[in-house]
Amino acid sequence: MDFGCTSLGESTKNAKAFDVSELNSAYYFSSKPHFDHRPEKYTVSQIFYIISGTGFIKSDLGTFPLYPGMMLYRPAFKESTYGWTSESASFAIINFVCDSPAMKAFEGAPLSLYEEESSTLLDVMKTTARICVPVKGKDGVERYVLKKDTSEVILGFIFSSLERFLSMVYCRLNGINILQDEAQKVNQYIGDSKQMSDVEAYLKEHIGMQLTIADVCEHFWISPNSLMKKFKKETGMGLMEYFSDLKIQEAKHLIAKTSLRFSEIAERLGFSSLNYFSKLFKAKTGMTPTEYSKFSSKRRAGVSGQKEE
Repeated sequence: MDFGCTSLGESTKNAKAFDVSELNSAYYFSSKPHFDHRPEKYTVSQIFYIISGTGFIKSDLGTFPLYPGMMLYRPAFKESTYGWTSESASFAIINFVCDSPAMKAFEGAPLSLYEEESSTLLDVMKTTARICVPVKGKDGVERYVLKKDTSEVILGFIFSSLERFLSMVYCRLNGINILQDEAQKVNQYIGDSKQMSDVEAYLKEHIGMQLTIADVCEHFWISPNSLMKKFKKETGMGLMEYFSDLKIQEAKHLIAKTSLRFSEIAERLGFSSLNYFSKLFKAKTGMTPTEYSKFSSKRRAGVSGQKEE
C-alpha cells in the first residue's frame, strides 16, 4: 500500500503583502509631551496608537482629528505635524520600515481600530518597548533604540506580529472578511477576561497604594473608557469600587486578627486619613472600625466558649 504524499494541486509560495524589513523602536507616553507643534519627517514609518486624549494630525493630505482607539500611520520621508487638544493624553508609538505598496492603504485619515486589532497592535508595541533602551543623542534629546543582544527569535516574533496586524486591518479596509468570524469574538472575550483578571491581581498586589484609574491605564496600556467598560462587564463593579472593597475586606481581617491600631491599618492600606478610612468602613460594613472590633472580639469569645463545651 502506498502511503506517499499526493499533491492536491499547485502549491502557493509565501508572497508577503507586508514585509517589515526593519524595526527601530517602540515606546509609551503616559502624558503628552511638552513641545511646540512642529513639522516632522523621519526615515522610518511610525504607527501611533491613541490611548487617551484628543488631538490632530496635519499632513499634505489634510488635517484630521485624533481620538482614543485610533491608529495613526505616518509614512517615512513625509512631513506631518501632530498635536494635542486635550489637557492630558497618552499614546504609544512603534517605528519600523516597510516598503510594501500595500502600506498606501493606511495613509491619510487616522483609523478607528476594532478590539482585536487594538489588542494585537498593543501586544506588538509592548513587546518591542521591553527590548528598547533610552539613549541620549548629540542634541541632548533622549531616544529609544533596540538592545543589541536581543534574540533573533524575539525579533522574528515582533516582525511577524506587526505584519499580522497590518494584514488584519488591510483586509477589513478592503472588505476581505475571511479573517473575521465567530472564533474572533470568542478569542476577544478570552483576551479581555484574561486582561481583567490581570487588573484584579494588580489591584490586590497594590492594595496599600492610592491607585487611580490613570495609574492602572498606564500600567496596562489601555484607555479609561475601555478599562471601565471591560472591568464592569467582567466583575459587575466599577474599578475603584472594587478596589475600595478589597481594602475594606483587608481592613476587617487586620482588625480581627492583629493588634494594629486603626491609624496603622489606614496607613497600611493607603488611606489619606483615619477619618476617611472610618467613613468608608462604616459605609461598606454598617459598623465603625471600633464597633467591628468589638463585634469580632465577641464572636471569637463565643467560638472559643463553644469549643470548651
